[in-house]
Amino acid sequence: MRWIALARARLKRVTDAVLPPRPTPCEPASDALLVRAPTGGECWNCVERRQISWRITEGLDHPCCVLLERRTEEGEWSEAAVLASQVDPRALRASVVVPELPEGPYRVRITSPELPYDACSPPLTISRGGTAHAPAHPR
Repeated sequence: MRWIALARARLKRVTDAVLPPRPTPCEPASDALLVRAPTGGECWNCVERRQISWRITEGLDHPCCVLLERRTEEGEWSEAAVLASQVDPRALRASVVVPELPEGPYRVRITSPELPYDACSPPLTISRGGTAHAPAHPR
């Protein structure tokens, strides 16, 4: 079965080079990988180091990407930054630095070609200078 995952990953790389990737929904949640931290409601400051951790319930061999997404005014999520790439999912964590971003609601998304759905954290807030602002429209 490993060869299927490798073939799927190669096919995804080829098609992503030709067609822009479509956002993958986080719902329904994948039970192959579950985000453990952040747990939601945290306030992260720009340029501080944070730990992202997860739990895997199936054998994942393909490297993962850890992304940060921002909630738009329309309530949708859009990619804001790549926090880490080529992460071994068996490491169960990644230490990242919060990039300089506008204040607001964000979430962590973990992606891999082997996952049927991406894994996402609950919303958190990024602030500058230690002051947090609650999201205007929580969803």
